[in-house]
Amino acid sequence: MKREPELAGNVPGYMAIAEQMRAEIDAGKYPAGARFPSEAELCGRFGQNRYTIRKALDLLVKTGKLCARQGIGHFVCGKPLDVQYTITATMRFSEMMASQGCRPSARLLGAEELVPPEEIGRALELSEGKRAVRLHILRFVDGVPVARNETWLRAELFPGLLRLLNGPEPFHSLHAILLDHYGTRLTRVRSTFRTAHPKAAEAGLLHISPHQNLLVIDSLMKDQRGQPAEFTSARYRGDLCRVTIDF
Repeated sequence: MKREPELAGNVPGYMAIAEQMRAEIDAGKYPAGARFPSEAELCGRFGQNRYTIRKALDLLVKTGKLCARQGIGHFVCGKPLDVQYTITATMRFSEMMASQGCRPSARLLGAEELVPPEEIGRALELSEGKRAVRLHILRFVDGVPVARNETWLRAELFPGLLRLLNGPEPFHSLHAILLDHYGTRLTRVRSTFRTAHPKAAEAGLLHISPHQNLLVIDSLMKDQRGQPAEFTSARYRGDLCRVTIDF
């Protein structure tokens, strides 16, 4: 029978691996609520088999460092995020999170210019055949994915936007780009709320089960001239986010 490797003195391999991972969690490498690397990733990193890695993960679960979710993977335990987002006409998500002492960030998953679906065209008051820019954005708070946005912008109002988005500067805030490069400040004029289940790929991006509810907020924004400029469908994790509307 193959014995487990001993990586540090007489300490069994799985315990040494668990101790190293525990130290990384305590140091903040993996924030509370974040998805932990998969068994396959850990096998590659430590050069060990799944049995050894599984024992290390089980030990971290027993000691309260990790939480196991069947069919999804392991997540870092601890005080969960409590994302409190107050919707106003002008306050943006990243500004709201920063004001609460959180660290907001975003990843641009894709961008393209095309003729939008009919309902999007109506919302943006586009004539037939007019094009829009569609963006897919993944939003994070303190390194944890909390929302996926599908944003549509009137292409004629933001010429060269795709070139800017594909430039060398890292993506952080769409509205900062619109303000800095186009002098456009958007105002929310309408939001509707609904719930939905994520698609499989979306659940993977958000580190949740496909059966978990999302809070979906569809919002229309206008520019300073009163022209419809943006329509966004923001899909928030229901387990982490609370939304308030200010009147």
